[in-house]
Amino acid sequence: MNEFLNFNLSSDENICNDNDWQNAYSKNNGRYYESIVVPFLNYGIKEENINWINYFKDTEENAKAKIKNANIIFFTGGLPDKMMLRLKEFNLIDDIENFTGVIIGSSVGAMIQISEYHITQDEDYKIFTYNTGLNLIKDFDIKVHYEETEIQNKCINKVLEEKRKKVYAITNTGGIIIDNKKITLLGNIQTFSKQ
Repeated sequence: MNEFLNFNLSSDENICNDNDWQNAYSKNNGRYYESIVVPFLNYGIKEENINWINYFKDTEENAKAKIKNANIIFFTGGLPDKMMLRLKEFNLIDDIENFTGVIIGSSVGAMIQISEYHITQDEDYKIFTYNTGLNLIKDFDIKVHYEETEIQNKCINKVLEEKRKKVYAITNTGGIIIDNKKITLLGNIQTFSKQ
């Protein structure tokens, strides 16, 4: 049995209680449920083996138990700073950093795996910032939802000048697989390297 765990801890102010969470992620009426679950069903993960962490109902103790029982962890998108804040609040950082199964991230869920990730200014964030993430990926940074905009390119160059030798700019049709130290790029990704 593969136990699959969804982390939905990065929601914006539109999800501020359990009722809102249920309307977003529950099997019965969650507007995001199918888009999150169906891709994994297509890979043979049984729906009854998919578990969720609900910020508004779960406790630190049962969240830790869910991680311990999981083979796969999936971090959804949303707001990276809120995701990290809630992981700290639930005291889950060490549990995740020591997790030996597969970790998957979409958008913000990928960003927070970088030891020190950056946020590009956009409609959610007014300024460029560096932020402490999970200490899972240390050798490069990423830019998710890459569209070759001037501000995105400027921020990538800033990261290259100040922090990293490599940044992978991932479009909405790209992805990265890291297996131990082997990196495989999938789909539409641009690689930026320090000159």
